[in-house]
Amino acid sequence: MIEHDTPDPSRLRFIAMDMDGTILDDGYQLSAHVAQTLRALQNKGKKLIIATGRIYASAHEFLQGAFEPDGFVCTNGADIYGPNGVRIASHHIPQEAMPALIDASRRHSALVCCYIGDNWIYERYSDMVAFYEQRSGMKGIQRSFDSLSGEDVLKFLAIGPHEELLAIREEIAQKASRLLETVFSHSTMLEIMAGGVSKRRGLEECLEYFGGTMEETIAFGDAENDLEMLKAVGVGVAMGNAHASIQAEVPHVTESVDEDGVARFLERLFGI
Repeated sequence: MIEHDTPDPSRLRFIAMDMDGTILDDGYQLSAHVAQTLRALQNKGKKLIIATGRIYASAHEFLQGAFEPDGFVCTNGADIYGPNGVRIASHHIPQEAMPALIDASRRHSALVCCYIGDNWIYERYSDMVAFYEQRSGMKGIQRSFDSLSGEDVLKFLAIGPHEELLAIREEIAQKASRLLETVFSHSTMLEIMAGGVSKRRGLEECLEYFGGTMEETIAFGDAENDLEMLKAVGVGVAMGNAHASIQAEVPHVTESVDEDGVARFLERLFGI
């Protein structure tokens, strides 16, 4: 646990947090300790915001019965929701980027899938389909990507060896860098969204809805797709299980997800 200075808890109205690797462990479980701490702070007037690569349906499903977030920044910032699932904003993949994405998906062996509404779709079956069904909590649908013309696509996701994902990222940068944003949520998972989409931007939009600012926010995360957000908020906290390169760029580091790092940091900060 590393803290370079002592934040002023009185100015922090919002608590933003990633899910996988931050409040959900490798078995996609949320500890009772973390849930209890978050509920206690929510009861004291703090607003809880989930900032995740998951779509709303998947994120909400995994938190049911534990606590009810005030807002959701989903799909890495492509979809933003307020209370009761009210959509605040959407930033989906432009149609002109689809040919480059489809071509890249067919040139590599990684599992490439996309989200349309509450459904995730893959064109070519692989062993990774079962893994991602467990992770997302949702059954995939096999369908030709050629049939996606005119559909409102939230994001693409490539799952496979890191070196192969780097090649996909480079290919997308060469063909459609102006139209698309790529970021790793895990070394084996490359997220692909519309250009300019990020958790930082999504969180800013969510906070604007609540009349809040980034300076009034503490945020937790563990991966590259969290980094921009962690560096922009009033108090950014990397998890103890985050890669050293992530920890090095964030002012605070807490215990790992397996050690209930989010709860421990919040308890120290707010004295609960």
